[in-house]
Amino acid sequence: MPAVPVDFHRVIVRAPSSGTASGWRMVTPPEDAFDPARVRVSPVGEVRPGDTVIGTVQPHYDQQLQPLDRAQWVGYFSHASQPQEHGARPFDPAHCDWCTHNAYVLGIGAGSGYWTVDGCTTYRPDTLLLVIPAQPAA
Repeated sequence: MPAVPVDFHRVIVRAPSSGTASGWRMVTPPEDAFDPARVRVSPVGEVRPGDTVIGTVQPHYDQQLQPLDRAQWVGYFSHASQPQEHGARPFDPAHCDWCTHNAYVLGIGAGSGYWTVDGCTTYRPDTLLLVIPAQPAA
């Protein structure tokens, strides 16, 4: 896979906590869910077997799903994340019924550049994920 430059922005990963912000309840992982020092921001296509995906880094969108600006927000998954049995794979609508459904709803097909991770969750090609790598960084 050829190297592709990725714009990285400062990301602050806090230890899990509960609370509200501006009246909205925040969904955060359990207290012992992960060590924040091990979390990495990774392009979706670089998720490997054994990595644990704990959330996404997403741009702000308007009502027409156009990016509003370069600002991004981090969303933790509200379920208990498990290590990946398989790494990321290119999206294949024929993989299962859920993938066929996603292909219809999203209007994408094989070779679209979309990726599948975490079972059959489908991501845009430019998606960044919060990952706890199986192997610590050297």
